Amino acid sequence: MELFTVNCLATDNKPLELSKLVIEEKCSVEKNTESNLALVNHGEKLWQENREKWVGDQSRQRKKPTKDQIISWSTTYEDLLSTHEPFTESIPLPEMVDFLVDIWYDEGLYD
Repeated sequence: MELFTVNCLATDNKPLELSKLVIEEKCSVEKNTESNLALVNHGEKLWQENREKWVGDQSRQRKKPTKDQIISWSTTYEDLLSTHEPFTESIPLPEMVDFLVDIWYDEGLYD
């Protein structure tokens, strides 16, 4: 490795030795401006590639037809919970949350 001597303003006036690599890096950094610096986020790029492998191409996927709600809009809280029988089919969590929030609003329990 070739060494260069660069004078610095030290109190003892001794020369400072820097490697060519360090000087070249410093020069290249000084030459670059914000307009020609390109930041590449390799982690984000890798994450996007892995995500696409996992979820696949969204444009090729069929859209699932929307199912009718299991809980009728006229169902009351008492109708739903008055029996100890299991539901005829499972109720999706978002649908149950919507139902409960509507009931709580009506009863003034959710502000």
